[in-house]
Amino acid sequence: MARQSSSELAAKVRRPRLLTLINQSLAELCGWLLMVVVVFMVVDLVSRGFSRPLYGVSELAMFTMIAVVYLGLSHAEERDAHIRVEFLTDKLTGTAVRLLNGFITLVSLVTVVIVVWAVWTNAIGAWESRQAIAGPRPILVYPVKFIMFVALALYGLQLSCRLVALLRLKSS
Repeated sequence: MARQSSSELAAKVRRPRLLTLINQSLAELCGWLLMVVVVFMVVDLVSRGFSRPLYGVSELAMFTMIAVVYLGLSHAEERDAHIRVEFLTDKLTGTAVRLLNGFITLVSLVTVVIVVWAVWTNAIGAWESRQAIAGPRPILVYPVKFIMFVALALYGLQLSCRLVALLRLKSS
């Protein structure tokens, strides 16, 4: 039996696509950000316990939680891990299930494209006006809106990949 070179073995091993690597990295980041949320909440709780509440801690925790939710969308889509009601798809088989999944994915993609556009225009408006939460030290809002835009754009890209995969299944 002839030994295979490492380059031949590497060619046989399917490497993750760039989008998969980005999704995995963002899922890891979401885990770390959840720990940051916990730290924010503990600091807020302790500071309030000493009657010295810190301004903006709960707002920062909220912004971080928003980032966690949005940054996890693409990874959940790639893993087919979104919560869904399957009472109809459980009763269908074969081509009917693929058609229904394709239709659902297409509707989701169109919806996400509309939302991406809306979030982009909102983020640009927030950036131009330097929108902030008022207080002793204003907390800028536009960074989290741009994070939402990027995360939703990745989610739309992942939906596009799923739709292409479903179309390939249909044609084969």
